Formats: sequence, C-alpha cells, structure tokens
Amino acid sequence: MYSKKYYLGTSDVDAFLELKISSMFVMFQDVATEHAEMLGIGKTQTIDKGQFWVISRYAVNIIKMPRYLDTVVVKTYPGDDLRFIFPRYFQIEDEKGNVLVRASSTWCVLNKDTHSVVMNPFDGMKLPTEHYDGEEPLPQKVSTDEVKVVDKRVVRYSDIDLNSHLNNTKYIDYFMDTKSLDFYKTHRIKHITINYEKEMLYGDEVTLMSNEKTNEYMVGFVNDKRIFEINIDYEKR
Repeated sequence: MYSKKYYLGTSDVDAFLELKISSMFVMFQDVATEHAEMLGIGKTQTIDKGQFWVISRYAVNIIKMPRYLDTVVVKTYPGDDLRFIFPRYFQIEDEKGNVLVRASSTWCVLNKDTHSVVMNPFDGMKLPTEHYDGEEPLPQKVSTDEVKVVDKRVVRYSDIDLNSHLNNTKYIDYFMDTKSLDFYKTHRIKHITINYEKEMLYGDEVTLMSNEKTNEYMVGFVNDKRIFEINIDYEKR
C-alpha cells in the first residue's frame, strides 16, 4: 500500500467547504501514478515504450466528505490482475485513521499509435497485490435510463492531459456543472460509478444527456459515439 498526506486548501474545496469531487479524483490519479513509478510500471514502461495507462471504470463510495483545512491520508494498492485489466483500490482517511472514502478502479494499457489494448504491457511481470476488509467492490457496468440533452461542452486546452486526451478527472466536472448551486445546497453525492468508453480529444464537442433524477444516469456522446456513462446516487444535506 502506498499513502500520501494532503492538506485541503482553498483550491481543493467547493462552495460548501467540502472536498471537490474532481479534486478527489486528482488525488487518486496522483497517488496511482506515484505508486506505479515505485512498482516499476511507470513512465519507462509505458510512455517511453509508446504505451499509456488509461482508466476504464471507477466506483467511489463517500462515507464522509473531508472539509477545508483538514489533513487527509490517501492510500492506494493494486488488486489481482485480470489478464489485461489492472484493478486498483483507494481509501481516504482522516488523521485518526477513520475511513472517509473508499474507491475501486480498473485500468489498462493502450498502444499510443493504434489505441488498442496491450495484452502483456510489462513483459510478464506480476504486480504485488493486496486486499483489505471493507474495500469498495470493483466497478460494474453503469445501468442505463431514458435521457435528454442537458448540456454541450467543448474540450479545451486546460482540459487535456499528457496524452492530449480529456483528463479523467474532468469528466466529473462536466457532469456536476449541469446542476445548479441551489441543487447542491440540498444534495450531496454519495456514490459514483463511471465507465470511460472512449477518449475525448482537444476540440471535441460532447453532448451530455441525463435522466435528471435524484439517482442519476448521464451519458456523453461525441459525433454519436458513446464516450462515457455515469451513475450518481445523492443524499440530502
């Protein structure tokens, strides 16, 4: 298990002084990247070889959202490899060790030129695996519903990552921006499941469609191609 401390400052929290969902995803991305480097499956085994890591699914269970000026510990560890799928788990704890957030995710490695899955990206090397009581189950396929268009967004320069794709942490911002401040005054997110199906590139226009229910389903399309799907469960503040 790899862990890292974070102090939650002004740029990490929202209007309600709670950790932004997208900031939480940035923390997950950071610790996963740092741990991959420590395990020998980082830049030299991916980018330098014409490969790159992509996340395919996330499941996040928020027990208690950290707040402004809190110090939290973000932990991560790899699960059991599933052929070309690499599970990874996350946990956010307060300074006393109380679990605030549990998450699970699945990742794979793509070829930079063909964007096809690399079946044996690390030349047969097996990652060390761990499991702990209470970990979030691996994310499943999102359940669908009838939807209508609620917004359109264009991928801008500040949205893209080192692979020139829309960064995975930005998808949740696109989703959350479809709701009003008044909605968030009475609701907070309790559970998130995201399925990332295709990459979004600089300049792409994504059409966001939602059922706009309390337990919400959203799907994003670029040129009629399904890009991502999200299920959100809310709770009352």
